[in-house]
Amino acid sequence: MQLSKHLAAPNVAALSHSSELNVVRLTPHFSIEEFERSDTAKRKGIDNTVPKALLPNIQALCENVLEPLRQHFGMPIYISSGYRCPALNRSVNGARKSQHMKGEAADIYIKNTEMPLKAIFDWMAKHLDYDQIIWETRPSGSKWIHVSYVSEDKNRRKALKCEDGKHYLPFRAM
Repeated sequence: MQLSKHLAAPNVAALSHSSELNVVRLTPHFSIEEFERSDTAKRKGIDNTVPKALLPNIQALCENVLEPLRQHFGMPIYISSGYRCPALNRSVNGARKSQHMKGEAADIYIKNTEMPLKAIFDWMAKHLDYDQIIWETRPSGSKWIHVSYVSEDKNRRKALKCEDGKHYLPFRAM
């Protein structure tokens, strides 16, 4: 399957259903369930179902950022936080105007310890179109990449780093 570099208007009708588990696939390696999954939502009884109107945003993020990333590195990319309904976003103390609530953002990580996550961040910053890419770390040792995609003509290509969950600084990829 040839992926377009940029999609002006994602085709939600192209979503595929896997008959195995009734999984709705956005691309060959990403499903809508990955964007809706949240331990916090489950624990607090929050319905984090993606509204149909936001599916084009999530599909554009997958087709223009996540799937090309997965195909380039040939390893699974895991979503720790995808879509967040407003109630879930408040529960996790997300930004008031978080792109997660619009289906435009995902926090991602890898489980492969041979490939440094920072190398993936650097490649993304140089080779992909994105609105924001944030290298996130915490004193506990947690690390992940926040990435968002709006559209080809509106993406800011803003690279940042955040080490404490509060202060965001410009960050240049290596």
